[in-house]
Amino acid sequence: MSKKNTRRQKRKKNKLTNKKKKVNNMKKTTVTSTWKKPVTPPCHTGQNKIFTTTSGIDVYGGGRNRNGGWWKMNTMPELAIGPSETMSSFKASSATDVPDGWSCDAYTNKVTPPPLISMDFPDFGVPQVQDLFWYALCDDIHEHGIKSVSTQCAGGHGRTGVQLCILYYLLNDDDVRATIRDAAQLIELIRDLHCHHAVETNEQQKYIARVLDIPAGDSVIVDRYGGHSFGGWSGKATVTPTVDIGSKFGPLDLEYDPSEEWGMIGLDSDIEIENKCDCCWEDNMNGDECITCGWVMPSTSDSEDLCLTCGVTHTESCFLLPGSECIFCEADTLKVKSTNAQVQCSACKRMRYPDMILRSTKDGFICRACEVVS
Repeated sequence: MSKKNTRRQKRKKNKLTNKKKKVNNMKKTTVTSTWKKPVTPPCHTGQNKIFTTTSGIDVYGGGRNRNGGWWKMNTMPELAIGPSETMSSFKASSATDVPDGWSCDAYTNKVTPPPLISMDFPDFGVPQVQDLFWYALCDDIHEHGIKSVSTQCAGGHGRTGVQLCILYYLLNDDDVRATIRDAAQLIELIRDLHCHHAVETNEQQKYIARVLDIPAGDSVIVDRYGGHSFGGWSGKATVTPTVDIGSKFGPLDLEYDPSEEWGMIGLDSDIEIENKCDCCWEDNMNGDECITCGWVMPSTSDSEDLCLTCGVTHTESCFLLPGSECIFCEADTLKVKSTNAQVQCSACKRMRYPDMILRSTKDGFICRACEVVS
């Protein structure tokens, strides 16, 4: 009995000894990794001055979700412009409300907003206004003696970048414009001045080129978020001047044609653009139609229809079947991820514009690109 116990004790002792040796060996052979995470350029925060034009106009940019917005500026700008859903601020309306004419109203920390231009400008899309809007806007800025302009959107990247590019080109003089060869160079310039994420989609790059009547150049878009923006909005920009500042300048008149003053040829000029499909990204576009996936570039003249479920008027591309509810109401029914502009494809999990969705299933939507692959 004692002999067996002795052997068992020896085995136990040897097991513990071997375990200690392994631990010691692991400590001896452990090395420290020299790998480091790639350094990402710092992103912007706040509402910062991006550039000053040759005529002395300060242009600011930022994102509401990144501590930006016109209401974050120490000195209120003389004009603020941006997508409609990002123009209201948390500080512009005070929780403290007093009767009109009471002196204590001056001490409620209310912010008196400047004239606001709230654009119909979908996220990752382009403004739903005529191209001449920008020329008229710049003419108004000069006419009313505006010396500070605030641009913004939700994150201060894509839509803010579009605004900054267009204003940089149009508000500067001919000598500055002559240094810009294409939209790609202009975007890189604004990225150097503002943020490396400025302008996020190929559609936005092409839009800048079209508005400014310059070549698009090579694509400088790294991450693609979708394709062509679609209708379903008013297609107009609203101008809301305040009593204090608006009465000084009067209403901003956009109903005129500034093409003669700016020397703009129009929208029929040749523009250097890519031949890649915005849906499947194949280089197989035949005019406005992709031969590979069948996607057709939406037209601004597409007819519109009313969704009886939500009561909103959308373009035809927002209805998978004539007379049915819009794709956004269908997304709510199917519990599919969606925004006010896109829905998620259940196959590739990418957010897609309605014109890229081919059909719906019991689980969600299938985009044209995934249908081709399957």
